[in-house]
Amino acid sequence: MNVWPRPVQKPHPPVWIPGGGSIETWHWCAESDYVYSYLSYFGYKQGRATMKGYWQELARLGVEPNPYRGGFLQFVGVADSREEALELYREPAEYFYGRCLHVDPRFATAPGYMSEASLRARVQSQVARAAAQSREGAARGGPRIEEIVEQGFVIIGSPDEVADQLREVATELNVGHLMLLLQFGNMSRELAMHNTELFAKRVMPQLAGLFDDRWENRWWPRPVAAADRARPREQGGRRSRPTRSAPQASEGGLLRREGP
Repeated sequence: MNVWPRPVQKPHPPVWIPGGGSIETWHWCAESDYVYSYLSYFGYKQGRATMKGYWQELARLGVEPNPYRGGFLQFVGVADSREEALELYREPAEYFYGRCLHVDPRFATAPGYMSEASLRARVQSQVARAAAQSREGAARGGPRIEEIVEQGFVIIGSPDEVADQLREVATELNVGHLMLLLQFGNMSRELAMHNTELFAKRVMPQLAGLFDDRWENRWWPRPVAAADRARPREQGGRRSRPTRSAPQASEGGLLRREGP
């Protein structure tokens, strides 16, 4: 891919690699100084083994256990109370885990999908986990919200309860980058905005700087210094405009320009 305009960071911006459970991805992140971002739809309880394996492999390679080398995906639903959270997020959670993970097991376990090293390490593929969940859910009509929460797929509760659980997740998994899904299933825009606002105002401040007293986050994007930022060129007090119109698609699919 031809990247244009070119990134200002040298040699490149911070790189985060999404992973579903592969030893080779762990090695690549360690060797290239990338963040390993574990994308799991099945919460922190299912993610413990994978993140433990990741940190053990980094220790074997002699890489420091900086929490900011790791990212973890977690579904979250915040309300004024746990009872209200169960009511608000029941339908979206049950919709997602009952309808959105349909994967044929034959596809999930196709020969060559996982390397021999990952199989020997008993690393579980997230595709295989989704296939198993789909099969189990179809047999009994899909999981209920109580089961979803009990298994840790979704963390719900009041702001203080959610903050306490996420602090435990970050500490136990040694993860400095929590990637939170605050919209899932068939959640409405209004509910997604409500969830996001509650999290931003009443949960996130309780988690800020959790690891900052011991570790440096070298993988967080930083803005260009104000003195180094380019300014648009002005012409007669107004921002300059292009003299040619935007490219138009011709009938043959090629691009052409209108005007001189």
